[in-house]
Amino acid sequence: MNKKNFIYFIGCFLLAIIAEVTLFTETIGISLSIFVVVFYVFYFYLTRKQTHTHRLIGIYIFVCIWLLTLSFVFIGNPYFYPLNLLVVFILIGFHTVLITSPAFLHWSNIDAFLYIQKKVSSFFKLGKYLTFLVRKSVKRRANERDYVAMKRILLGIVIVMPILIILIFLLSMSDQHFSTMVETIITWLVSFKVDEISTLIRIGFIFVFLLLLMKTISKKSIIIPKERKVKQGRWEQATLLTILLSINGLYIFYTVIQFQYFFNDVLINGFTYATYARRGFFELIIVTVINISIILLVNRFAKNRTLFLKIVLSSLIVFSFIILLSAHLRLSLYEQAYGYTYLRLFSHSFIIFLAVFFSFTLIKIWVEKLQLIRFFLLLSLLYYCGLNVMDIDRLIVSKNLQRFDETNLIDFSYIDALSYSTIPVLVDYYESNPEMKSVKHLLLAKKELLQQKKQKWQSYNIVEDRARKLLGKIDFDKKISENQNVKNNN
Repeated sequence: MNKKNFIYFIGCFLLAIIAEVTLFTETIGISLSIFVVVFYVFYFYLTRKQTHTHRLIGIYIFVCIWLLTLSFVFIGNPYFYPLNLLVVFILIGFHTVLITSPAFLHWSNIDAFLYIQKKVSSFFKLGKYLTFLVRKSVKRRANERDYVAMKRILLGIVIVMPILIILIFLLSMSDQHFSTMVETIITWLVSFKVDEISTLIRIGFIFVFLLLLMKTISKKSIIIPKERKVKQGRWEQATLLTILLSINGLYIFYTVIQFQYFFNDVLINGFTYATYARRGFFELIIVTVINISIILLVNRFAKNRTLFLKIVLSSLIVFSFIILLSAHLRLSLYEQAYGYTYLRLFSHSFIIFLAVFFSFTLIKIWVEKLQLIRFFLLLSLLYYCGLNVMDIDRLIVSKNLQRFDETNLIDFSYIDALSYSTIPVLVDYYESNPEMKSVKHLLLAKKELLQQKKQKWQSYNIVEDRARKLLGKIDFDKKISENQNVKNNN
């Protein structure tokens, strides 16, 4: 084995051990950042002699990867963590393949995705080749007769295992003594160094996966871009203008109806708040599906994009903004009545997302060279990262406490279910209002949970650490006695 292959194998093996320690031993926190750093150091070392292409989009994706990775350290929102972990590794895979791909491939073009598909196919081919080498090595070391016998035994084990599991389950259901004996045997087998064995198996799988992954990424793949003829539009102006003018006429009528309560804070026609808000959300769906679809179809199939056609399309965008504003006002009214939650704040953020997308679409109508799909992909990734960077839990608590001061209405059970990032806001509120027993009980419960939780270094999170320190400094009994003395003196 030459020096290059030796470093390659040792690096993948060490990276597999680091992956086991950082990703599978404890709850993920700062450990993900450590793994990503080590992975990219090893990746850039292996590809140091290759030309790294697509630098601008590569930097953009790399920044997004680190925003999501650092969210495990600086943001205390466990609801995002499973999806963030999946998105991080998908982006890492896309990023590592993209920056070693040919420079002529446009990242948002179909050719780039065909190149990625080719890389995935190459990964599985390498897996088959590795399996073949292992089988060949085993076959060489054993004689032909022993090899065939071993192969048949393994096939029999694979076939009989699911049958045995089903039979054991059915027999255990029919006889309690047999069930107890089976549980005793399984417990003994599982307790026989199962942790060590499972760890070794997991490291082995990760090691093989990294071997195949790094070899696939570092190996050059040839792809010939397909020449695609630009298809001319087939829809006539008369047809398109009839459709667009009819839809715009409907939106004009709808807008006139909307303006009668655009600037009112009360409901009309006997609607409940729930009905009012749901109708606003359905408007949002209609705007997304119908209006965007119409604009994309017209841009794709129109024969001639005349000035009048562009004006009509632009007016459709304007009416879409009005509907978005209506949905925003309705949702705000609903929040004033029932409080702030994840779903309601996400709905607000989605309205902003659509407004930005409609704005770019409006520019696209007049500047045809712009690529809408590229902007949509970049905006979607930025939007998702933005949701992670925002401290949504803290915003929810701040808004609900502000509403509580105004209406004396709040759902403390919902606030209790939020993450530790809410602790600084709740502590500040409690210090100003120490007579609030609900806040006190909530903080005491959080303090007890943090005291019982044994945090390993892999799970370190700044938000959780800060919450632990803040709660440790508060003497709840002293706060209440001080408040009572102030009241007596007054």
